[in-house]
Amino acid sequence: MAKGVLEKAMDFLALRPLSTSELRSKLSSSDRYTQEEIEEALETCSRRGYLNDALLASDAAQYLSSSGKGSRLIRQKLRARGIPEEELTQALEEITPENESEAARSAAEGKLRLLVREKDPGKKREKLFRFLISRGFTPEVTAKTVREMVDLSQTQEDFSEDFCT
Repeated sequence: MAKGVLEKAMDFLALRPLSTSELRSKLSSSDRYTQEEIEEALETCSRRGYLNDALLASDAAQYLSSSGKGSRLIRQKLRARGIPEEELTQALEEITPENESEAARSAAEGKLRLLVREKDPGKKREKLFRFLISRGFTPEVTAKTVREMVDLSQTQEDFSEDFCT
């Protein structure tokens, strides 16, 4: 194995965590290395613990979930990074439905603060629904969250109008 390919792999991994697929792609983009050298470098990086698709998928899924992203968007982003399906599925199983519901609720709370001037509850529901779907939440979680949050915000607005005027 040429020492250069392993050094180049380590340079890429020093910048940010990469999946095996991403690192293979980066190393293959140069015509300087053979496929055998690249595969040997990938094996060395895996053996040393520098490449771990399962850990990368788990960490990325947890981070994206805590950032208010839904399981559909997380799946899409992990697939784009070349995470194998079995690691991707395992990472998504770690995100429990309660976590996803909480993430949807948190994202909805932030969006509702921006929709405070929208008086029509129907339009408010539509905007919130589109927002949550665009964040990658499932239609079931989105519908449940919208029902809860719009009803809750409407109740709070009614309360403030009744008692604060």
